[in-house]
Amino acid sequence: MNYFSLFKVPKNFKIDEKLLSENFYKLQLKFHPDLFMNDSEAKKKIILEKSIQINKGYETLKNFLSRAIYFLFLNGFKIKKETILLENNNFLMKYFSLYEELDELKKNNFNKQHLDNFIEKIEKRIMNCENKIEIKFEKKKYEEVIQIIAKLLFFKKIQDNLKKEYNMFLRRTN
Repeated sequence: MNYFSLFKVPKNFKIDEKLLSENFYKLQLKFHPDLFMNDSEAKKKIILEKSIQINKGYETLKNFLSRAIYFLFLNGFKIKKETILLENNNFLMKYFSLYEELDELKKNNFNKQHLDNFIEKIEKRIMNCENKIEIKFEKKKYEEVIQIIAKLLFFKKIQDNLKKEYNMFLRRTN
């Protein structure tokens, strides 16, 4: 099942998110399991599977990173999020200092100015990666997209760790 076909959106990395949402809701109205409560168990099962597929496809295409990985898959490249970073040691060595910076933030009780600067730095790097990915997809430079996705995953992981650590800090201080 090709999600681009399912939602009747052109098979391009950049998508019309409004069209995606409209077509998602049309499909949901057509295949929502609650509409088939009085049907046979076999039909309910088919509808449920279709509904799950619709939801999964929508989440995949709606999310930038998931869409990038899916688009690569459709073009013959399989990416494993778990191992892609391990294959890029030079990058990890270069940016490991961001983890050290996160540790410093924790030690200093998330000093407001340092926290804001760190958040801004990570968000800029994420945006930069996303912009580069869009450009490389337009040029069909899929191998280069894979390298940038590795970086994006790293920055997203730092961002997630920051949110987690900061929330734990807030719970302790309240």
